[in-house]
Amino acid sequence: MYENAHTSKTIISSDRVKVDFRNLHTLAITLKISERCNLDCDYCYFFNAGDDSYETHSALISQDTINVLVARLKEFAAEYQLRRIVIHLHGGEPLLMPKDRFNDICQEIRSNLDPIVNLALTVQTNGMLIDLEWIEIFKRYGIQVGVSLDGAKKHNDAHRRDHQGRSSYEATARGIKLCQENLPQSPMILSVVDDKFDAKEIYTHFREDLGVDHFDFLLPDMNHDNFDGNAEAYGDFLIDIFDQMVNDDESVNVRIIDHFLARIYGYGNFLFSSERYTPENLLVTVSSEGGMGPEDTIRSTKFWSGYEYRDVKETNIGEVIQDPIFQDFVFGKNTPATACSSCCWRDVCGSGQPEHRYGSVNGFDNPSVYCEGLDKFYTHVVRHLALQGESLTTLSAELV
Repeated sequence: MYENAHTSKTIISSDRVKVDFRNLHTLAITLKISERCNLDCDYCYFFNAGDDSYETHSALISQDTINVLVARLKEFAAEYQLRRIVIHLHGGEPLLMPKDRFNDICQEIRSNLDPIVNLALTVQTNGMLIDLEWIEIFKRYGIQVGVSLDGAKKHNDAHRRDHQGRSSYEATARGIKLCQENLPQSPMILSVVDDKFDAKEIYTHFREDLGVDHFDFLLPDMNHDNFDGNAEAYGDFLIDIFDQMVNDDESVNVRIIDHFLARIYGYGNFLFSSERYTPENLLVTVSSEGGMGPEDTIRSTKFWSGYEYRDVKETNIGEVIQDPIFQDFVFGKNTPATACSSCCWRDVCGSGQPEHRYGSVNGFDNPSVYCEGLDKFYTHVVRHLALQGESLTTLSAELV
């Protein structure tokens, strides 16, 4: 199931130490219901990072594949006594799935899994196709909506145009407004950071022009093989976002900041773990063909080269997570880099996201390519807390 390209130098490992999933209580599935998109975002890890495996995959997942996956999930939930399953309906653009088929997918998932686990459904979309019929489907199945938008028109148009080079901004903003007006929970906005733009301007647009109160900023999917940017500039961007947030309404949530604050006070695992990979949480990606494997953001790295998905129709989820390459990835993800051993942020940051840590020479045994910027951001936040009267002793107790 893996090729010789995956040698010990491409991972953090110790004689293929097995990751213990006996304490697992949450399984997250990134479910690629569509592997096509109506946009051509230049930074997209899925279509524009050098991996073209999607070309051999079905444009849309079949109902038969969904049915088999649901059966596998029921089997896995019973075996591991799961408490929670989170299914992220993903793409490509998931709303390219015809509405009747999307409805059938959600019905199959809800009817089978609701009785046995705490089930959460999300959808990550560019928002362009959202209409009132989609809104009704989201409400019917309790789907939390995430919308990708990089800021105002000039920011969004820099990277998020369609295949004819046309702007996607107006259609996305319209979709966000429909969600805000008709859903019980406003959509979460995901924005990829471009350090050339003014963070304060983007924050102001989200808050004042769009009325968004729940958003996140993602660092571009770069690694040690291809990053040639200024890491500190990304830290400056996050600092500006933090400064805007602390002077804003308390109801505003910026996920990357909220997660950092949680880690500072000892909650959660690593800042960049989220629901991905901890002793209690695990993420598995399922392709439109029914192939199962680790999170596919790492397809932007050479680690992905040679990895073969495990077919859901032939393999159960338990076998997938015991696959040596899957195990290597999880172990590497959960193990801070050697170079970070004396860093005060080690147990907060965890060396960063795996796709940002990867390099052909040392695999995941590297700090994030954004290390200098993250260090600057973390320091700024802690200094702010100290100036607000927080005890530095209390804060440092959770640091190395």
